[in-house]
Amino acid sequence: MESLLNELTAFRKQLAALENQNIGLKIQLAHILQYHFDRSQLDKLEYFHTAFLQLDTRFDGLKSELALHQAWLSDPDMNSINYDNIRAHQLHIWGKLNTMDADVQKLKSLFSDYLQEHFPSGAKSTI
Repeated sequence: MESLLNELTAFRKQLAALENQNIGLKIQLAHILQYHFDRSQLDKLEYFHTAFLQLDTRFDGLKSELALHQAWLSDPDMNSINYDNIRAHQLHIWGKLNTMDADVQKLKSLFSDYLQEHFPSGAKSTI
């Protein structure tokens, strides 16, 4: 049980780190729009904005799963059958977090490359 709780804490920390990276990307986008706005780039900037918001939605979904998971772990009547189910769910969450991490890193790279190409003077990383 202790190991499950420790893993859940690690999941929450990893999710928070991903959220912080996404916030950094949104700050970069806001900076570009505020100081280096080029109307010809609006469609692509809108694409990135939408991608960042979609990540927020995925983060919220995973937070809900983590809350449910916490409730299961807090159940004093947990028996060995529940333990196996909870462990299986934890592995599922781990997979989702790894996929999200890969998606965030890919989006971060695409956005960085795009900024370097189209907004070199405003492409300073805030992450």
